[in-house]
Amino acid sequence: MFKTKKSKPVTELRSQQYLLCRDQSIPVTIIRSRRRRRKLTLQVGPAGAVLRAPFATPNADVDAMLSRNRDWIYERQQLLLEQRGTAPRYETGECHDYLGQPLTLQVCSGGGRAHVVLGDDTLLVSGDLADAKHVARVLQQWYLRQAQQLFAQRLRFWSGRLPWVADVPELRLRRMRSRWGSCSADGRICLNTHLIKADLSCIDYVIVHELCHLQEFNHSARFYALMTEAMPEWQKYKVELEAIGARLVRE
Repeated sequence: MFKTKKSKPVTELRSQQYLLCRDQSIPVTIIRSRRRRRKLTLQVGPAGAVLRAPFATPNADVDAMLSRNRDWIYERQQLLLEQRGTAPRYETGECHDYLGQPLTLQVCSGGGRAHVVLGDDTLLVSGDLADAKHVARVLQQWYLRQAQQLFAQRLRFWSGRLPWVADVPELRLRRMRSRWGSCSADGRICLNTHLIKADLSCIDYVIVHELCHLQEFNHSARFYALMTEAMPEWQKYKVELEAIGARLVRE
């Protein structure tokens, strides 16, 4: 299926450690990436924290980043645990995810057309907002626009990499609660709009999964062998998505 290729240099390294925060030991995943040029970023979810850093970042810099943000990590995780499983109220201070990063919602009612501004760690919804339902609608429309653009880009990317994909399949988007994607018998791919809230690696995993169905329209051993050839670490991303899935589709 695949031509023999020269081994590529490692582009990402993952490790895990635990950070003692008050009376809890919080798991922290450290992701060092050659694609990340400069700064360190920290994300917190109900299951723990993720620190992303340039590949050559010294351990001392990683430890200093975690130490400076120890209290914030604890408080953020507690907030997310309280919100987990509850319907969002679309008010300032609430947590909403985008591309794997929990962001703090800021609602600012005023004049002008309602719109969304993405900050480093915030989602600002501002403009002429009637009520929480209006905020929800504006935010969901913004998610949809981001998903349409990014999913189409990633589908083109992976279609060009997988030798059994002759043409880029037709893409449709839907908000779903029980599945992340599907592939129809005639080759159309449907992706869950909520997937835009997950990390890019998880988005790619779902896209590769559906593209593998173009070759193996089942979940046989041949299908999973194809998945492993296309994305050797797909099981890791599957586990990550399962861990956060309930939170991402609660809206």
